[in-house]
Amino acid sequence: MSTKLVFISDIHGNIEALESVIKDIKDKQISLENIYCLGDLVGYGPKPNEVIELIRKYNIKTILGNYDEAVGFYLPTCGCNIDTPSDKIKTQNSLNWTGQHTSDNNKEFLRDLEEQITLEIDCYKLLLTHASPYSINDYVYEIDTEKQEEIADNLEEDIIVFGHTHYPYNKKINDKLFINTGSVGRPKDGDNRACYCIVEIGSDVDIKFIRVPYDIEKVAKEIEETELLDEFAELLRCGKEIKDK
Repeated sequence: MSTKLVFISDIHGNIEALESVIKDIKDKQISLENIYCLGDLVGYGPKPNEVIELIRKYNIKTILGNYDEAVGFYLPTCGCNIDTPSDKIKTQNSLNWTGQHTSDNNKEFLRDLEEQITLEIDCYKLLLTHASPYSINDYVYEIDTEKQEEIADNLEEDIIVFGHTHYPYNKKINDKLFINTGSVGRPKDGDNRACYCIVEIGSDVDIKFIRVPYDIEKVAKEIEETELLDEFAELLRCGKEIKDK
């Protein structure tokens, strides 16, 4: 017998993407009890409350993302990469708007989220975290072999599952398996469909990244009707970062 686990991450206020992913999971006849969310429910998208409330409705086990932390605890920054003045404008616009449009009750929910979850499935131990074991806003990209080797050397678990970068991948380093689930609501790898991950654990570990279409244009237009920056709508349409001109 094997166990199927579903990992979702980085929904970022995109209720259309989340609803489509949950429908796809149900259509695959996977129990919603087997879903784990790796954080960043809010930020950049137009429906932070609706996303949180759907997560709460289905009692999806969720850990704290850096954006959830910033909004829930009224922090002045989201802890994102800020390399240019334009990046600073974007992150402050998103954080300010999201903070103003997330209810007090939902902020309390965000504050109560766990920072990490550990699981034991068959003979495998898993660590679920938002970014890395060391920091809620540490970026671990597929090419970051040196960083992965350091994590692997200090990782007690066999598998680490995380998000944050919005780029899905799986990679084995020193007998430790790294799985980045990608992003449900804000993919950046050039495929604008919602992304989530199914991990089937038995005698071996099988990993599948699932892409789900949803009404991107509806969400993009909703963004454009708010005080959120139009660049956030364009990112959804393109499925990748738009370089500043």
